[in-house]
Amino acid sequence: MIIKNKLTGETLEITYPEFRKKFAKEIQDAFESYRKTQLNKYSYNFKDDNSMEFNFYFDLQWNFNHFGMSNWYIEKM
Repeated sequence: MIIKNKLTGETLEITYPEFRKKFAKEIQDAFESYRKTQLNKYSYNFKDDNSMEFNFYFDLQWNFNHFGMSNWYIEKM
């Protein structure tokens, strides 16, 4: 994965497990924002949080970049 800082332009090339470990808080914040947005749209589509979490990770790059409030974004997976 290539992760880039919006403010400094710093670029990191890390593996997916490293990303999950280093950016755990940012991923959780992005997921909570995604979850709230989806529940406001169409809560009847999700039987449980597992299906919502699956959908979040299915398109992790877009969801992390748009729902996260981080200075970092995923440039390439």
